[in-house]
Amino acid sequence: MTNFKKNFQSFGKSLLFPISLLSFMAIFLGLAAALQNPAIIEVVPFLGNETLQLIFGFIRKLSALPFGYLPLLFAMSIPLGMVKRDKEVAVYAGAVGYIAMLLGMTYVLEAQGFTAETTAIAHLMDVEGLSQVDATLQNSLFTSTLGIFVYNTNVIGGIIAGLMGVFLHNKFRETELHPALTFYSGKRFVPIVAAIVLAVMGMALAFVWPLINQAIIAVGGLISESGSFGVFLYGFTEKIINPTGLHHILNQTFRFTALGGIENIDGESLVGALQIYLYQLDNNLQFSTNATAFLAQGKILHMVFGMPAAVLAMYKMARPEKRDRVLKFFLAGVTAVILTGITEPIEFTFIFISPILWVMNAIFAGLSFLIPALLNVAIGNVQGGIIDWIVFGMLQGLETKWYIYLVAGPIFFAMYYFSYTFVISKFNVMTIGRNESDFEDEVEVDENVSMEELDRETAENIINGSGGMDNITDVDNCISRLRGEVKEGKLVDESLLKKTQPNGIVRPDDNTVHVVYGGRVSKMRNIVDNYMYEQKNS
Repeated sequence: MTNFKKNFQSFGKSLLFPISLLSFMAIFLGLAAALQNPAIIEVVPFLGNETLQLIFGFIRKLSALPFGYLPLLFAMSIPLGMVKRDKEVAVYAGAVGYIAMLLGMTYVLEAQGFTAETTAIAHLMDVEGLSQVDATLQNSLFTSTLGIFVYNTNVIGGIIAGLMGVFLHNKFRETELHPALTFYSGKRFVPIVAAIVLAVMGMALAFVWPLINQAIIAVGGLISESGSFGVFLYGFTEKIINPTGLHHILNQTFRFTALGGIENIDGESLVGALQIYLYQLDNNLQFSTNATAFLAQGKILHMVFGMPAAVLAMYKMARPEKRDRVLKFFLAGVTAVILTGITEPIEFTFIFISPILWVMNAIFAGLSFLIPALLNVAIGNVQGGIIDWIVFGMLQGLETKWYIYLVAGPIFFAMYYFSYTFVISKFNVMTIGRNESDFEDEVEVDENVSMEELDRETAENIINGSGGMDNITDVDNCISRLRGEVKEGKLVDESLLKKTQPNGIVRPDDNTVHVVYGGRVSKMRNIVDNYMYEQKNS
């Protein structure tokens, strides 16, 4: 069960690779779309300059890079995030396997008489005699991916290929063939077997996918029929499971499958809330509020207004003599959550010491999604920080109703602040700064010490705090946490880990240590990796 949970967490983390690229490029897409918007040009005439518009057009084209190749990116990112050794081989096998799967699928479809021509809406209506609605639904089952006509499996196809790439890599990475075929043994055998297995899987998927598609549509229908409650439930569930790291999977399900909606626009079949929104953004179309209900607009109230209010409440409830250090402690976390939407540096300071605060936080997160949905706000993307509010709200015009947050935001701030101060006071919750021992183990930084020495000391504290080099079996990280796998949990020394000033330490099980660093996690991972590499090769 433990291994399954770890693999599931690694799977969720691997999804962040394409999502981070998608999110970053979406910002430029949003800016370029805004700067090419006739309404914006009318207000700022010099933006209509032909040279500027050519530049904006290029940025817009480049920003669309991940959108057209998203399934392939998923097929590559999953092995990258889940495989421990020879990652490059697994990534290559995932890409090869995905293409082979498409080829297997299109072969069966052609044998069944399904082609781009025979599934076109006009053909289905004129030749097959289907109604426009039925023809549109039939046409939406198919698409062209990498120039190959296949069922519209979208990112699910990429995920299938990626997971199979991981499985085949782990199983066949050390396979030794007959001496006459030794050139194809070991690592070289992995992409070969991936091509064969995934081609067969693609052929099987051609028969199975219509059933899967109907099942997904049925579940999506149930969510849609639950209306506003479904939107609230999505936001609540995403937040309540956040400590497990599994919320990434929930997000991707709504962003890229029928759970997030299905729309046919200009003959283009779009599946998933994020894909619907980005297509409408790129083509200057009116945004679907049904799709944006599951996107960034549902996080702005929680992240831009709620989290700073929670920090203010914990600051006010801290011991007076410790408030300055509490403020310094939270400064980076508040900046990160407002700008980028990373909430863990703040949330992980209270979720494990107060179930009441955590459940309350999840309820407020659900309301953060519900309120904009009820008011027909139309702001997309995925992060939910102030950048998304500006780029995908303000810069896209009044139709997005970005201004609603100017009223709802302060109300949300007050709701968070007074609720948190009441619970902390009423139940004597020991949030940071309320314990006498808080900050006593802070390390004074010697200005005469170089950055290299400080980094080395930090790495040593993390390594020794994890029980030493011999006790560590794996080091990884997600968007906010440094994740360590250890042989003996009893050897972990949290006092050493705390010297690195984390936002929190999580022990999911006896052999796992999560150290929460928030936006610093990439630097901390590099420091540890460099130190471990140096020690192993010294």
